[in-house]
Formats: sequence, C-alpha cells, structure tokens
Amino acid sequence: MADFVIELKDIKLAYNKDYCALFDINLALKKGDRIAIIGETGSGKTALLRLIAGLEKQKSGECLIKGIPVHKVNFATDVSLGYLSTKAVFFERKSVYSNLLWALKVHKVAKAEREERINAVLKEFDIEALKKEKVKNLCSSDRRLVQIARMALRPLEIVLCDDVLSEYDADTVVRIKKALNILFDSAPKDKIIIMAGQTEESCKDFVKEYRYLKSGSFVEKQNDK
Repeated sequence: MADFVIELKDIKLAYNKDYCALFDINLALKKGDRIAIIGETGSGKTALLRLIAGLEKQKSGECLIKGIPVHKVNFATDVSLGYLSTKAVFFERKSVYSNLLWALKVHKVAKAEREERINAVLKEFDIEALKKEKVKNLCSSDRRLVQIARMALRPLEIVLCDDVLSEYDADTVVRIKKALNILFDSAPKDKIIIMAGQTEESCKDFVKEYRYLKSGSFVEKQNDK
C-alpha cells in the first residue's frame, strides 16, 4: 500500500448553515503526484487548497498530512509546504530584497546563507532588476514572479497553486509558466503539486491527473456541449 502524504477523508467544510464550501471530499496523494483541481469560480478550489494548507478547518472528516491532522501539523518541522495564493501577500512598502530576506529569517536560514540564496533566486527567475524595487510599485506579473521566487528559497515537499495564470495575457503567461517549471522541478524532485484552475488548458503543462470540482464536490468530467 502506498504511503500517502496527503489524505482527505469524507471532508465537509461549511462556513455557515446555509453554505457548504466542500462536501464529501476524498483525496489521497503520495510523493511525486501532480494533479489539477478544475472548476469554475466558486466551485471550492480555493477552500480545498486552504484546508490542506491549514488555513481552514473542516466541519467533519479528516485532513491528514503525513498521518497528522492538519491543524496539528508544525509547518516548520513536520512538512515543507508552499501555497501560491491568488493574491500574493507582501510587505508592500519594503523592497523585493527585504521581502525575500524576511522569508529566510522566518524559516531560520543561517545568516551566512541568506545573501547567496536571494541572489541565486533573483538570477534564476530573471528578476535581478527588481531587487531594490518596493513591492507596491511592481506590476501584477512582476509581483507573481517575486511570489514564486520567494517560494523557491527553500525546498518544498508540497506546492499548492491557486489559479495563478488566469489574469494575464499570452506573453506574460509564458513567463509565469517558465517560473512555475523552475519551482516545480527544483529539489526535491518528488514533491506533490496541486494546481487549481478553471480549465485543463491552464494546468496541462504541469500535471499528470485531473480532478473536477462542482459546487464543493468532486464530479466526473463533463463534456462541453
């Protein structure tokens, strides 16, 4: 039997008695799995990713990471997880460099390694010119690239990616896809990747399997009429 890293069992997530964001969700993923969660806006994709990231708590069922209930997981020591949310959160008035430095401090990276790591990701993601720019002055696409680069500062076992390609033109999508490939293919190679998107097309370059969400539950793929 496979050793599952992520297990969701009979999940129900309700924000109030009138609205159930997730219902009867079952999912099991092992190292190296790459899947896409496909659904329209409001289908429950973000709620599902936030649940796995420990940012939501289910009303019933189990959400386990490495066999540990997610609300008991220490994300500093038990598992290395990165969540690319739709809206990137930064210290807006600080520089790109300062934001990257803060991320390394939070994860207790040795002071002697910080400068080297920051310069390496700035170069790898081709954003060296943004190093001294304040985040509040960045355009949307540059913010996204900095968000991805920030995640690449440390090895990740799980990457959650929430519909990060939908708002851009074709040329920008190419740049962001290149950055995602760098992130996804970085060590460790057997990381779990869960991408949320509105279409298969937006995720097809990165995943091996698709699951479909509608009104908070997994459904069979429905052919377009």
